[in-house]
Amino acid sequence: MIVVKIGGSVICKDPSRAVADLARYAGEAIAIHGGGCAVNELLRSLGIQPKYLTHPGGVTSRYTDAETLKAFVMAMSWINKSLVASLAARGVVAVGLTGADGWVVKAKRKERVLVVDERGRQRVVDGGYSGRIVDVDVKALSPPPLKVLAPIALSDKGELLNVDGDQIAFEVASRLRAKLVILSDVDGVMIGGRVVERLGPEEAEALAKSEEVKGGMKRKLLAAAEAAKNGVETAIYNGLVDSPIEKALSGLGTHIIPK
Repeated sequence: MIVVKIGGSVICKDPSRAVADLARYAGEAIAIHGGGCAVNELLRSLGIQPKYLTHPGGVTSRYTDAETLKAFVMAMSWINKSLVASLAARGVVAVGLTGADGWVVKAKRKERVLVVDERGRQRVVDGGYSGRIVDVDVKALSPPPLKVLAPIALSDKGELLNVDGDQIAFEVASRLRAKLVILSDVDGVMIGGRVVERLGPEEAEALAKSEEVKGGMKRKLLAAAEAAKNGVETAIYNGLVDSPIEKALSGLGTHIIPK
């Protein structure tokens, strides 16, 4: 079994090649998608400026207040059903879910988060409607049919929460001991203009601190390092090329491997 995360950069630029390849692996794959750029587009059309938080270590995340949450759920649900429709056009029966459906992804609301402000000072702010994953029902996600999961979770208080799609992917892959393929818009982790082909968990953690690794890639490397410690191999590759899943599984891209 494999877990495929289709990143927002692929969703918003051209998901057709990733979807076509996903259709080939429908009997053995679980898919999770992002789509932050679509959320931002919807927010701006509603006259709302997207907000981001910078955390110690340089990792950034979306700040999800009540209005942002509504846009997040709308945009992610649209992406989810669009992917299901694209798979149907290729003859694949797929079920589109959010993590709230059937309480597939349980999360705890982050009431407070530590951030770094514009002056470089650390301070604690309200966590909004973002969540920390506490459980994933992998049995409900296992094929067949192919499940396509949007990164929306549910708290034990019945709150819809924005959760990181990469984190869901790592949780699912770790629980199933499945190989994880993360599709982004780059050929892998780039250092000095070249792809870093192989990393152990400690190397991935060290590289995440590099100034050449920014934003979402920092988060991916740190999570991949943790997954590797649990025996899960992660491949980060370009989802905008032909047969991206097949190529990632064959060894292209950056692979974070267990010891």
